[in-house]
Amino acid sequence: MNEMILAESIYVKQSKSTLGTGSTFKEKNLETFWFPKKIENGLVELCLVTNDFQRILGISETVSVERFEQEYSAKDDSHEMYMHLKNSLL
Repeated sequence: MNEMILAESIYVKQSKSTLGTGSTFKEKNLETFWFPKKIENGLVELCLVTNDFQRILGISETVSVERFEQEYSAKDDSHEMYMHLKNSLL
């Protein structure tokens, strides 16, 4: 079985959010940034990263590889940020 390999990058998850009702209703596109911690048994473990890419927050998410491939994409030119965060975990 081919095992998925994670790029050494920060991953972006795009989602939609709604605020308010009636005349105050607004729909927003949200971007959250995630540090890929590990992939094992068809699951990907991710940790939420601050918007300035300086810290990994204590919020994590585990998703299936299939869902990961659909909802997350590697952020362009984020290898250096990934390495900084990886080194901060050591």
